[in-house]
Parts: sequence; structure tokens; C-alpha cells
Amino acid sequence: MNEEQRISRRTFLDWLVAGGLLTWAVAFVAPVISYVWPAQKRGPSVQTVSAGKADEFAEWQTKIVAIGGHPVIVIRTPQGFRAFAAICTHLGCIVGWDAARHQIACPCHAGFFDINGRPVAGPPPRQLAEHGVAVVNGEVLVKSA
Repeated sequence: MNEEQRISRRTFLDWLVAGGLLTWAVAFVAPVISYVWPAQKRGPSVQTVSAGKADEFAEWQTKIVAIGGHPVIVIRTPQGFRAFAAICTHLGCIVGWDAARHQIACPCHAGFFDINGRPVAGPPPRQLAEHGVAVVNGEVLVKSA
């Protein structure tokens, strides 16, 4: 090899350090840019699911339906239908209905929610998310929150 084609050790190390710094800068800046960049608009994500016929629900009867892969508890009260996310706000357990207490119960840590989804006992820190419910042509329709 002649002298013009040889790379000195110092030049090689300079290129190596510069390449490492460039790689670090890209790895640091790319997540920041992806966070700041506006999200793609995908259109409305509202989904409506049937919970069954209204006349099939007795007063204080419940049913769990899935909306977008998430469980929702539907309750028939004397005033009409209510629907709440069926995932406890404490640790994410699936809640159920306690017919004796007329409350939504979390079986994991004895948490209870009232008919408005507010925590009344146990460790749940906040209320359950409420879903819209409508009765159309005798069918109970539940909307995603």
C-alpha cells in the first residue's frame, strides 16, 4: 500500500468516535421527534355494541359485554340502563355484580362501587368509566367511552 491510501490510527479513531456520537444522537433525537410529531388521524373510534333485548333484562340484572376488546358491565336499574368499564381502577381485576348489596364488586381486594360507578369501599382510587347506553327498538346499545 502506498502512503496516500493508508489511514492513520488517529483518523480511524476520529471516524469511530464521530460514528458513535452520530448513532447516539439519532437514538436520542428519534424518540423525541416521534413523540412531538402529530399523530395520524384515524377517524372516530366510537363503537356501539348490543347487550341484548331490553325485555330480557330483569330489574338489577347485569350482563358483561366486550367493546373494543374491553369488558363493560351493563346494569338495569329501576331508572333505566347504566354501563361502566368492568375493570377495577385499583389493579385491573374484572368486576362483577353483588346482587345483595346492589353494588359493583371487585373480587380481588373487596372493592365496591355504587350504581354511579363511584368507589364506596376498599382500595379503588377512582370511579369506573361510564359508557353511554341507549334503548333503540327494544335493543340495549352500549357505546364505547
